[in-house]
Amino acid sequence: MPNILIWTPESDFDSKAVCCIAEKIVKYYGVNITISESTKKAFERAIHSNKGEGLEKMVNIYLTSNDCIIFLLDSDGVQSQAQRRKEPNSLINRIKRVVSRFPDRVHLILIKQELEAWLLVDVLGICCYFTKNENTRKKEDWVKLSKKYQTGDTQAIAEAESGGRGAKEYLVNVSRQILKKINPKLKDRDAQKRQYTESMSPKIARYMEIDKETLSRNESLQEFALYFESQTSQ
Repeated sequence: MPNILIWTPESDFDSKAVCCIAEKIVKYYGVNITISESTKKAFERAIHSNKGEGLEKMVNIYLTSNDCIIFLLDSDGVQSQAQRRKEPNSLINRIKRVVSRFPDRVHLILIKQELEAWLLVDVLGICCYFTKNENTRKKEDWVKLSKKYQTGDTQAIAEAESGGRGAKEYLVNVSRQILKKINPKLKDRDAQKRQYTESMSPKIARYMEIDKETLSRNESLQEFALYFESQTSQ
């Protein structure tokens, strides 16, 4: 059985959400793959050890028990990405150097534009999270609300400029609309306390539905899924 290590070094919340999504993709394709994860702390420890060669050494260690490693970073929009590429020791450049040394077994995927864009491929799943009820999928009024905010291409919800509004801000707004539907009398300050935060992402991922339609709503999510789909022919 193949083993795939997911490494999302920017956030452990992102890592847990991505691993949950990976498990759903594995189930959707019906393949036997073991998913494991590494952490933000492990990445930071690696890049600051062995005179800058720690990440390569850690990757070597992980490859002894995993068939491949998939690094994931938020794309964060054109301007932010361009700035990061100019910095020799940015996360993306550190990872790209390692990928170049293990091109067949270590891969980098840029989440377009950020993890929230993956969560937004299934707005109805987000509704299920906030209502804490899977049956929300079957209720016409919730289906109607989800369609209002469901975009066909979630990577298009991107920041127009560095630091601008993107998928995360869009998801915050969607969460507020859901909360207001659950309780029309909810005050703005209370809605703000309950609206989407990054820490919710792993739990939201559990309510996501992965199928042909949801995968088609984000190019980078499709790219990620290909690593698992390819196992169906082996």
